[in-house]
Amino acid sequence: MSGEAVVSGGVDVSNEPRPTQLRESSSVIRTAMVTVASGGVTFLITNGLRQDAGISIMLSILIGGIALMVRFLVDFEKRLLAVEKLEKDGMADVKRLIGDAFSEISEATALFGLIEASALQTDLVTQLVRNSTQISPNSPPIVYQFAQAKIKEMSEFLKQLAEGGTTTYYGEDRDWLLGLTKTATKSIDAISMAAVDHDLWESEIGQRYLDAQRRAAGDGKRVRRIFVLDDPEMADDPRLRQVYEEQSGMKIRVRLLDWAKVLTPLRVQVRDLIIFDEILAYETMPTTGDPRRAQVAETRLVLTSSRVREYADLFEELWEASSELHPVQDGQRKA
Repeated sequence: MSGEAVVSGGVDVSNEPRPTQLRESSSVIRTAMVTVASGGVTFLITNGLRQDAGISIMLSILIGGIALMVRFLVDFEKRLLAVEKLEKDGMADVKRLIGDAFSEISEATALFGLIEASALQTDLVTQLVRNSTQISPNSPPIVYQFAQAKIKEMSEFLKQLAEGGTTTYYGEDRDWLLGLTKTATKSIDAISMAAVDHDLWESEIGQRYLDAQRRAAGDGKRVRRIFVLDDPEMADDPRLRQVYEEQSGMKIRVRLLDWAKVLTPLRVQVRDLIIFDEILAYETMPTTGDPRRAQVAETRLVLTSSRVREYADLFEELWEASSELHPVQDGQRKA
């Protein structure tokens, strides 16, 4: 089986010499040949000069040894240069690896410092990072892609909150509404338009929202609501009266506002919105002005301080123009 490589246990056991071995063998042969040639030429020259045989042999050995030493020093220098080059390349690679490692460590340290300095709870942020690392590319593709999308969405949402602009959610949101109601620290002022809230209080999200407001009012936070009536006769609607009395019993301050009593310059500004702590505004935009067919087209969180201040001033003006629900008179009840 000459010329074939035999591999046993992952180790090449063929008898065929490797290129490195061939180079080293040829170098040894050349060194030996140069040594012998030098000694032979010296012997021939000294013998031609009719020197004593002992001297000729001694000179041949001396010159051959010198040639061998010179050849050895040349090979040694070449190997030394090669080793120095490898050492320089290796040191450059090590420095690069160490630099990259320290750069990553420095970036991680800086990031952790930002987390420590953040107003958010450190353990919540680290828990988010730790839990996100459990989603790997080996997870089902839909899980991996969905997690990626939610993390990106949350990152952009936090960026917009920090910058204090306007964040838009297309459609009806519930997480923002319930979350802000539960975390309000001072006040909740709401303007309820019939075109948006006509069936809110009977829905599941409306019940949860109302319960969160009840708890906020029970904790001593100011909760106010203005029902904007498209028609003054809506004040006698039994459903509206039931909602009014129910919310009033929850320590929510409720008033009614006849659209006709809204000052003309303010009408274009009136919209379905909630102001939390006079710092953040939550507004919804209907698809149509018809209360029977209206749906929420989009939801916005407004954090621009000047805009929120305008909303707060608008609410105060509408609150002054609104009034409490008058009790039903005996004659009206009999009718």
